Amino acid sequence: MTSSGQGATRREFLGYAAAAGAGAGWLDFPLALRSLVAAEDVGNPLEHYPTRGWEKVYRDQYAYDSTFTWVCSPNDTHACRVKAYVRNGVITRLGNDYSYQDYKDLYGNHATPNWNPRQCAKGYTFHRRVYGPYRLKYPMVRVGWKEWADAGFPDLTAAERKRFRFDARGSDRFVRLSWDEAFDYLSRGLVAIARAYSGEAGATRLLAEGYPREMVAAMEEAGTRTMKFRGGMGLLGIFGKYGAYRFSNMLALLDERIRGVPHEKARGGRNWSNYTWHGDQAPGQPWVHGLQTSDCDFNDLRFSRLIVMDGKNLVENKMTDSHWFIECMERGAKVVVIAPEYGAPSTKADYWIPIRPGTDAALFLGITRWMMENAGYDEAFVKGFTDFPLLLRTDNLRLLRAHEVFPGYKNRLSPEGPSLKTQNLTAEQYGKLGDFVVWDARKGAPASVTRDEIGGRMTGAGIDPVLEGRFEVPLADGSKVECLTVWTAYRKHLEDYDLDTVADITKSPKELILRLARDLATIRPAAIHQGEGINHWFHATEMNRAAHLPLLLTGNIGQPGAGCHTWAGNYKAALFQGSPWTGPGFKGWVAEDPFEPNLDPKAHGREVKAHAFSKDEEPAYWNHGDRPLIVETPSEGRKVFTGKTHMPTPTKSIFCSNVNLFNNAKHAYEMFRNVNPKIDLIVTADINVTATVEYADFALPANSWVEFEGLEVTASCSNPFLQVWKGGIPPVFDTKDDLMILAGWAKRLGEVVGDERFAAC
Repeated sequence: MTSSGQGATRREFLGYAAAAGAGAGWLDFPLALRSLVAAEDVGNPLEHYPTRGWEKVYRDQYAYDSTFTWVCSPNDTHACRVKAYVRNGVITRLGNDYSYQDYKDLYGNHATPNWNPRQCAKGYTFHRRVYGPYRLKYPMVRVGWKEWADAGFPDLTAAERKRFRFDARGSDRFVRLSWDEAFDYLSRGLVAIARAYSGEAGATRLLAEGYPREMVAAMEEAGTRTMKFRGGMGLLGIFGKYGAYRFSNMLALLDERIRGVPHEKARGGRNWSNYTWHGDQAPGQPWVHGLQTSDCDFNDLRFSRLIVMDGKNLVENKMTDSHWFIECMERGAKVVVIAPEYGAPSTKADYWIPIRPGTDAALFLGITRWMMENAGYDEAFVKGFTDFPLLLRTDNLRLLRAHEVFPGYKNRLSPEGPSLKTQNLTAEQYGKLGDFVVWDARKGAPASVTRDEIGGRMTGAGIDPVLEGRFEVPLADGSKVECLTVWTAYRKHLEDYDLDTVADITKSPKELILRLARDLATIRPAAIHQGEGINHWFHATEMNRAAHLPLLLTGNIGQPGAGCHTWAGNYKAALFQGSPWTGPGFKGWVAEDPFEPNLDPKAHGREVKAHAFSKDEEPAYWNHGDRPLIVETPSEGRKVFTGKTHMPTPTKSIFCSNVNLFNNAKHAYEMFRNVNPKIDLIVTADINVTATVEYADFALPANSWVEFEGLEVTASCSNPFLQVWKGGIPPVFDTKDDLMILAGWAKRLGEVVGDERFAAC
């Protein structure tokens, strides 16, 4: 080695160095001093610096060959589009896409640039999961399960379960399989399970294993009813994740083959729900407005003047979208936090109300009482858009119906009104609801009102309902009944919730409760955002309903920046709802009739025939010892509290994808020790090795969001975007798209039973 052709070679340099170390010869060192150029005198390095080659090395570490965009789709309600930077086929970094202003709908309406940037720590570090050490890289099967299959699937007596180590999941070894081998084993396993538990012989076997007779009866002799499917949070990937439920519905074909029944009597698998088991959803919201939940796109926060976070952390849990409420603060909006602890949201609040956990309902009831007693409400809105003026019978506490009051009354809801024409209220539903009754102040008598006669329609009909009072109402049969308005009933109910009592119940400062009551009475628009954690408490239904009351009193419903909202997972189901003019919608995907599939890619949605051969089920029953709620009472004997509509069936097969099912389960030791050993097949598909992989029989490696080879679709409850994407790099390992995993399994299942219809589904 030389230095630019000048001076000593490396060997000579070392020799001179050794001589110098010995104290002699150093003066003969021929290293040219002219190669030691004096440093240029730099007065101000920020103004001028002569040597800048090192900057290229620094910049080159961010160089890339290509880019692509993908959607980061975890269960966090954000669904951000992320840009990946690729170098030599490897993602080196991830960043914001800044393209939301280009999003538009079919009518040309554009989103605003305010949605930019959209990305959090999960998104810009996702490539660490793709290349990380915990990646699930190839299909695997538990050795004991494979031995059972190779032995011809003998009946699983207690001894045989021990022999094939069904009680040793988590400690048994895994071995690698090819995809063809995995699909073959899985298909033959499903056939064996369906045969084992079908018919009278299958029912007898399940009863002998100790399953309650109600569970066995709910199977209707179909072994396929023991097969449970959970597609994670399905909307995170409409095709792949919800494809699990399509697969479950397709198993009606297998039941037809096994039992020899006509397809009308065939039964598919059971579809495990996503939200209710976790308890994140607000259970009281359907009681108020009939929908699964109320949420708003987060840009709606820009219009709020008062934001109340009730057990909700919009700072840390909504990282990508927290800027919306921060911008509200900059515009002068007021932020209030209700939470037991002083956390991240409280640091952004105008005031924080500490509260004893589980007492939120009392807080809102006390606020409601104060607002009603101190004229802190919008009387016109309360009369025109709430049920407060409706008459309530005191003898049975039911709403008074028009047909009870007016002889020969005929329901008069207009077929051209919103209830029947837009909301698709059915005649059967309307027949059960009927029309209601108010006390008309103008006539001094009862008057009927329909669902559509609200606001201006009510005043246009010449009706001025009385808000408070008790009345003796003559009925159509000649009798009389005492009635009171719903408002009056609430006034009576709320007598127990004076502010002193509420402060004692909640342990919240009375002056802060009063401050929030005054703010809710005077600041508009106002919105209450409730967190998922508070929905886990007993009586959360009442808490959710109570939070609506202050907003109903002030007209903070249905307006920009107003409402009572909660977010729990990604759903946005309205984007996929069916209608008479579009076809079955979402149901056409998860429950297309497997006996009559429409394989024409150009077919209109109306031409897709949907028929649900599968049936929904709560995984809570599996997590409750795989049992319904049956109690042996001392005085009444055996009591079954689970109704027929919700009755679970014995669990003999589980398939889950995109969800760490066992990590989510309560009482994990009980599940691993006593429940899961009785299950014949447990399969999970995931990106990484999880606790569910560890305790499964099969681990199927799925492509990550950046590796998808086919299209995938997602939407989110906190933004308006329906997003479609593919990956941008080939699969790093022996992995497949979620949908291709299910399709490969279905194809092989059809080959095993000799039925090509499986591949068509």
